[in-house]
Amino acid sequence: MAGADAAEKDVDNIIRILVATDNHLGYAEKDAVRGEDSFTSFEEILELAVSEDVDMILLGGDLFHDSVPSQNAMYRCIELLRRYTFGDKPVPLEILSDQSLCFYNAVNQSVNYEDPNLNISIPVFSIHGNHDDPSGFGRLSSLDLLSTTGLINYFGRWTDLTKVDISPILIRKGETKLSLYGLSHIHDARLVRIFKDFQVTINCPNESEEDWFHLMVVHQNRADRGPKNYLPEDLLPAFLNLVIWGHEHDCRIEPEVNAVRDFYVSQPGSSVATSLAKGESIKKHVGLLEIYKTKFNLKPIPLQTVRPFIFESIDLEDYVDKLNLKEGDASIKVYNFAIKRVEAMIEQAKSLLTGHPKQPTIPLIRLRLRYTDETYMFNTIRFGQIFGTRVANVADVVKFEKLIKRTKSDKVNIDKDAMQRVMEVDNTARVEELVDRYFEEVKDKNPLKLLHSKALAEVTYRMVERSDNNAADQIFKFYNEKAVEHLMDTMPSIENINDEIENFRQHYKADDLLKMLDDSSVKTEVKSSLTSIKTANNEANRSDAQATSTARSGRGASRGAGNRAASTRAKAKLDVSINSKNSSNGPQGLLDACNRGRRTKAKITYVVSDDSD
Repeated sequence: MAGADAAEKDVDNIIRILVATDNHLGYAEKDAVRGEDSFTSFEEILELAVSEDVDMILLGGDLFHDSVPSQNAMYRCIELLRRYTFGDKPVPLEILSDQSLCFYNAVNQSVNYEDPNLNISIPVFSIHGNHDDPSGFGRLSSLDLLSTTGLINYFGRWTDLTKVDISPILIRKGETKLSLYGLSHIHDARLVRIFKDFQVTINCPNESEEDWFHLMVVHQNRADRGPKNYLPEDLLPAFLNLVIWGHEHDCRIEPEVNAVRDFYVSQPGSSVATSLAKGESIKKHVGLLEIYKTKFNLKPIPLQTVRPFIFESIDLEDYVDKLNLKEGDASIKVYNFAIKRVEAMIEQAKSLLTGHPKQPTIPLIRLRLRYTDETYMFNTIRFGQIFGTRVANVADVVKFEKLIKRTKSDKVNIDKDAMQRVMEVDNTARVEELVDRYFEEVKDKNPLKLLHSKALAEVTYRMVERSDNNAADQIFKFYNEKAVEHLMDTMPSIENINDEIENFRQHYKADDLLKMLDDSSVKTEVKSSLTSIKTANNEANRSDAQATSTARSGRGASRGAGNRAASTRAKAKLDVSINSKNSSNGPQGLLDACNRGRRTKAKITYVVSDDSD
């Protein structure tokens, strides 16, 4: 009996959450074959929430595929939410935070299960993604509509894109206290800039953060798609225990530790394939998250109603000898080879059938053929018709992708001897001088086809000495424009283009081109300044007219104006942003890792900037 009492006590202290992201309701809804896929998998997720007896559902954005979902998609979503999340079962979660700061557009500015007019048994909490973000007149999202009707609890909504203020939802169940942070989708470049400008404020609970489990939900690019096209994990605060990452569709639901920040990241992935990419072919899962005090356990649950999807990529260059592509009609040989591969993929897809009565049985098939010779290609649309009703994506079963092979001539090797001679020259203190001298040393090898060595030296000087990050873009773009103008004037034949570009380099010296660039920049600045002065004069004239009108109103009006002027003076505003690590107990397995310690972290530090000027 003592063991049963202890187990019951643990259940009363464990928060159980079903986690899912990127449901994309309404994707391909007009497709006769795939139209039901998004709704079928979403219904399975809601059924799992009921069968697992969870306390809440947490969605990581892109509930809908379109920012303005169709009436059919909205109706199906509402119908499913009412069927599975309404009921008489009490919700054991207590909200401790100021709910008016967390739930935007909620009728009572509170969670839906505290509304006396609604019977909610499983509350749904969601942020918005890039597919269902606020847009159009009123800047409303489809989630605003669901929040107003009391079907979901929409949080993490931003209202100001110059700074982000994140107030967590503080939830308590027994001895476990959860601090839930939401960051709905913001364009990656803008969000990274806001983070680096320390304009992101994350409000922590007043008590010691070690007493709380810190869970954050984001919807951004996680994979590195360029310096400004993703959100680096290291920008998130170190006191977090777990981050649920939406937007990326490939399933990486097993928690991965971030060694720098010492928190875990789980990427559930999408519940429906919205593209025929390799990442979408990975088995789809949702997660059952159990939180006890500062420990957690995330159990992956495979979805049983997802349409089978087989992806295969083949480099045709590896089959040149086997298929004898150098002789005869290569296109026909590749065509017959592709038929055999697709047949094998259709057979392989049968192994992905789960036996669930609602799972679609017609598979998605994508065969990617990478080629270097265009004679290998054939009509892919006509090819897909062969398989008729045996595949769900008849129009794009095969995709040709050109494989770019770089030859040795593409590489320009550094002349190490010339570099050594340049480095040995005395009185060379500037980087731009090293650049200029190096290219002068190797000019006989023609490493530069368009630019002058002095132009590269000038780029280096402006970026290093002047901290002008736009110098390279401006100079390269100007050179390109002038070269195009020269070619348009001379109109050389294709075989003589390289010779004419060399004539351009001989005709225009680097100093002349740089002076032309600077002169054009000065003219642009002067024109901009004159426009600003004219605008300022117009504003001043309007102000004088208003002042004259005010003066005629008498002494009382003057005093009123003075009082208004005094009242508009504001105190200096301080922006406080979390900028470094903080101590917190780490996320560990709930059932099998309770005794493992967490690495100690440094104290929180804050960056305080005074914007009073």
